[in-house]
Amino acid sequence: MKRETLQKILGDSYRFQTFLTEDEVQQLQRQCPEDFSERPAAVLTAGCVRISAVLFRGEDSLHLGYDILVKDNPGSSEWICYDNPEDAVRLEEDQMLAVLDRVVRENDLSYTHCFFQQLEGKRIAPEKKPGLML
Repeated sequence: MKRETLQKILGDSYRFQTFLTEDEVQQLQRQCPEDFSERPAAVLTAGCVRISAVLFRGEDSLHLGYDILVKDNPGSSEWICYDNPEDAVRLEEDQMLAVLDRVVRENDLSYTHCFFQQLEGKRIAPEKKPGLML
């Protein structure tokens, strides 16, 4: 689907954000900090689906990959990891949208509807600690 069409349909639910430039990604990959943890480089949110270009630690270096995330409820603030396509990662909006749109079409996902059953996780009661006796 074209960006302009999605922006018109989704309004504020369509958003593209960049957190790292390609130069910054390459610099981090060359220097590979010891304490590095996963970091998003760019995120495209389109209604109920999202694609994130994520810089993550591999066995011996940092790699850039895509995460496709979905919602189980349109109003939910939580995202669920759906897929990790192995496409070459590009940080441009149109390139990320092309990958996201292909995954949406191939898997019968939707930009506007959630087709996943909401699952309630187990709730863990806080541990009761014995009081101090004086």
